[in-house]
Parts: sequence; C-alpha cells; structure tokens
Amino acid sequence: MAPAPRPAPYPRACAVQHPRRGRSLSSMRTRRLGLALASAGALFGLAALAWPAAQEQFVYNHTPSVPVGFYVRTDARIERGAFVTVRARDVAPLAAAARDFAGLRNRFIKRVAAMQGDEVCAEGDHITINNGPAFVRRTHDSAGAPLARWHGCRILAAHEILLLGDTEDSFDGRYWGPVHQRTIEGVWRPL
Repeated sequence: MAPAPRPAPYPRACAVQHPRRGRSLSSMRTRRLGLALASAGALFGLAALAWPAAQEQFVYNHTPSVPVGFYVRTDARIERGAFVTVRARDVAPLAAAARDFAGLRNRFIKRVAAMQGDEVCAEGDHITINNGPAFVRRTHDSAGAPLARWHGCRILAAHEILLLGDTEDSFDGRYWGPVHQRTIEGVWRPL
C-alpha cells in the first residue's frame, strides 16, 4: 500500500497571523531578533567603554619581589608597608626604555619602606633606613646589565617615599632612590 501523501508546507507568502495584533508571526520574530541584536550591541559597546576603568581596579603581580597574585585598588592612604604601584617610566626611565617597559600599563608594585622624616642611606652595596638592617644592592641585573645607583644619606621630605620589594633581587628604590609621592598611581591590597 502506498503511503499517504503529506500535506504541502505553508507557502512563504501565506504567513500565520497573530490572533490579536494582525501581524505575521515571522515579522514579529524578525523584530524581536533585531531588538535583541541591537541590545547586545549596545551592551558590548558599554562594556568596551567601561573595560579600561574596570581593569584599573585590579593588577596581577607575576614577579616574586612582592607576593605573586592579584591585587585590588583601595582608597587607603599611602603609609609604611602599603603596596603601591608606580609606572616604570616615571621612576626608572632609562631602564624602562632599555627593557621596552615604558608603556602606561608597565608598572612596578612595591612596598612603601620609608616616608617623611626617615633617614635613608645608600653606601656601596647597601641601603639602610633609620640605621636599621641593611638592604643589599646588586651591581648587575639577572641579564648582566649594570644597575643604576644613588649615593648618600638624607632625611626624606614630606613628599618623598622609598619603595622596596620583599626580595634581594627586586628592582626598586635601591637603584632609583626616593621618589615623589605624586608618582604613586595606586594603593593596593592582595586578594
């Protein structure tokens, strides 16, 4: 026995009408799809504008000079022991340029080691703060390039700070010296 013939599909020109609005269901679907795509585009546009600001709320430190991991920006004051960031080109412009590390997002995260009223001394291979334990300075970096040095003793002024990392091989204030507080671009705490 032969199978029963199938009914022909609805022709394209014969669209099913919405019972109350009198519009075809296919045109309503097209409108909804268009609205969804426009909304998604607007949302992506807003996200693209907000992304740089959101990125500036978090940094990832991948070097061992301070604990490795994510840090979140805070509104905390700059004080001894605080984690802060400085742009490499602001504190060590020659070294930043030589290592292709001079972009706006190229920064160092360090601890505030000394502030106003502290005496910092750089003599030979050591730095001291208030005649405390010595911090060792190296003569060359891990690639064999000579490291800059500053020399002498001074009492830090109200606008000056000395930044140090936690490790002996950290590239920090041992080599570039005290910096102005306005070079600090953020205060951070580890997550």
